[in-house]
Amino acid sequence: MSRKYIGLWLILSISLILVLLFSLSDIEVDTGRGPLKKAPFREHIFAKKSDGERRGKKSRVVDMVDNEGNPVEGSSLAEVDSTQHSILLIGDSMTLNIAYAMSRYAKQNGHKFHAVNWDSSNTRIWSASDTLSHFIREFGATYIFISLGSNELYLKNPDSRRPDVRRILDMVGERPYIWIGPPNWKEDFGINDMLAEECRSGSFFRSAGMEFERKKDRVHPTRHASELWVDSIMRWMPKSAHPILANVPSDSLGKVDPHVTFLKALNK
Repeated sequence: MSRKYIGLWLILSISLILVLLFSLSDIEVDTGRGPLKKAPFREHIFAKKSDGERRGKKSRVVDMVDNEGNPVEGSSLAEVDSTQHSILLIGDSMTLNIAYAMSRYAKQNGHKFHAVNWDSSNTRIWSASDTLSHFIREFGATYIFISLGSNELYLKNPDSRRPDVRRILDMVGERPYIWIGPPNWKEDFGINDMLAEECRSGSFFRSAGMEFERKKDRVHPTRHASELWVDSIMRWMPKSAHPILANVPSDSLGKVDPHVTFLKALNK
């Protein structure tokens, strides 16, 4: 190699070293139009790998959030549970259309699914019977969804239902669950706040504030609106306390039986 090329290679090598050192440093250079952009060497060299990547295993890890969707300070990371669960959805008359949509997610992701639709029910009615415990045993439920609170929006003292909510959650036990808050069609007197306080962190989905197309009664979301509602719940799922597989159902999935059990009750 001639001497003139040796000099050129030396200049290029020194330039490359200087660029590398600048990219790895904490020095910022203002060009007058913003900071000088650095080559992404630092990010690639010092990037941290997840436990799953270190084990050579693909895993999804998320920060747990509280019941308002905010990250919990100092919380551990929750890995998505790939177990095929036996899902039980229970609740009031809002439950039926939720069940149609949720059963499709269950089938897509290999979960079993059953629902119990108890018209006109509320937290007091569910807490005063062993109905939830009965269906947990009957279906071998390992993951619970609860849709209650709609028939208690009118309560001016929602704290009076705190003991009922606690008894329901006692029946759920250590099983992972998500309490789906009521789809408010009017302002409540604090039922949503009370439910959020009683549920485990990351286990209450606040539906209040969402926009819903509703049936003629102006209360119940339409079936299509309920599908969008469940889509929102499943998009939020990775941020919950116990995320499970919730991939979007395929168009080719076909008709799915939601396995709904119907009960009747009078409001109390």
